Amino acid sequence: MTSNLITRLFEPRKWPRFDLAVILTVIALCTAIALILWHGDPTNLQVNHFSWAGEKIGVQDRYFTLGFNRPVERKSVEENLVIEPPLPGTMSWRGNRLFYTLTELPFYDTQYKVQLVGAKERFSENKLNFFNGVFYTHDRVFAYIGLQGTERGKLILCQLKPAKDKFTIVKKTVLTPSDLVVTNFRIYPEGNKILFSAFDPYSGGLEVPRQQLFTVTTGINFKTTEEITPSGRIKKLLDAQTYQNLKFDLSSNGKTIVVQRVNYNNPADAGLWIILENGELRPLGIRGDEFLISPNGQKVAVSQPGGVAILPLTPDGGAPQFLPGYEKILDFNQNGTEKVIVKVNPDYSRSLYLINDANELRGLFRTTNSVLGCQFEPRQEKTLYCLKTDLVIGEDNRIKEEPYLTIVDIATGQDLPLLALPNYQDVQMSLSPDGVALLFDQVVAVPMRENNDLMSREGQAIANGQLWILSLPQTVNFNITPKIISQELNAGFKPRWFP
Repeated sequence: MTSNLITRLFEPRKWPRFDLAVILTVIALCTAIALILWHGDPTNLQVNHFSWAGEKIGVQDRYFTLGFNRPVERKSVEENLVIEPPLPGTMSWRGNRLFYTLTELPFYDTQYKVQLVGAKERFSENKLNFFNGVFYTHDRVFAYIGLQGTERGKLILCQLKPAKDKFTIVKKTVLTPSDLVVTNFRIYPEGNKILFSAFDPYSGGLEVPRQQLFTVTTGINFKTTEEITPSGRIKKLLDAQTYQNLKFDLSSNGKTIVVQRVNYNNPADAGLWIILENGELRPLGIRGDEFLISPNGQKVAVSQPGGVAILPLTPDGGAPQFLPGYEKILDFNQNGTEKVIVKVNPDYSRSLYLINDANELRGLFRTTNSVLGCQFEPRQEKTLYCLKTDLVIGEDNRIKEEPYLTIVDIATGQDLPLLALPNYQDVQMSLSPDGVALLFDQVVAVPMRENNDLMSREGQAIANGQLWILSLPQTVNFNITPKIISQELNAGFKPRWFP
């Protein structure tokens, strides 16, 4: 009787075709599920997502993710993940996705391989056969202002490659036209454009060159998801019809610009102005010719008579502060929580301090001479590279200050002289973002004459100049002076590494 019931149940002429199709589909699905439960899912454990696959990354990129198609035994991944060359980091998880956060900066112009063998599935004996991913770091690129021939006064992009014990220039690109003389610049964090000040050398009859603010595209974009704009496309950001534009600074995140401006017709109308990311321009109500924006663009440190003022630029910038007795802030660390500051002592000597957001001070050293600049070593931020001066007797038997490069241990304040930089005090340096090399210039200055187009920070005319690069030691023993070899690159001044 039972068999007769089943026969009648599935007899085609007793059921509509649609109902019969539904019943057969349900039976097929139940059979498939039963087989999977009995034999297991035949799909192998795989990495189905690698966030840096084929990407070019920089020091701002701090973590990558690996995603798995099935629940994975986390310990088996953590014990078997290998990066070559080694790139230390910490691991955390969110579901089936691994987050690998770097604890050291990657080296630029390097290919990294990420390999994983032997990872296990959580609920079965399935293993990952093999995963091999590759990512790259940015090329070594810097920009400078040319000083010879047709390059004079132009903004130039330069790409370097290491070759044995030296660097080789493999590509050079002129970014600005001949009708603009570039006086200073800052590089945006994505590398896609440069902010620069320049004037028209052919606008005769003006006692003061009308320096304007522009941006120019570089032909580079570190955000690989965006379309790359060709190099050399210029956009005016700030004119000079009413105000003379002098010094300026750009925050490390590229969102805030501060400009020193003076009204041509009313010199009393002078001070700092802010240009926000949306293009809004407004005065800050404070004067200053020495100023530095914090990396996040939320505040600016301004040298004032008797001290340093720290002003908020955004609602998150905190309350205004005044640090009496200090001369200027030389550098912020990467997250802006600490800064290097110079204090003038009653005997006219100078002391270098490290100060945090709570205004806690740590003395580093004291000197009777000038401190021209300091930058945090980017990899560990445990040392500073500083330009200090020493007194020497020149060829004319006059005593003068001569700059030299030194490393300062932040923990102890001990300094280690590296390299003397004779003949000129207005040296400007730039540390590579991975801490491997340092660029600096040495310019030849002459007394001011008519039709001088380029001037130093000290107000002297620049006749010529040379760019140099140093390969920096990756480990420092403060009891032993390392062997430092400087390499001459080409003519130019004000070099700056791309981030």
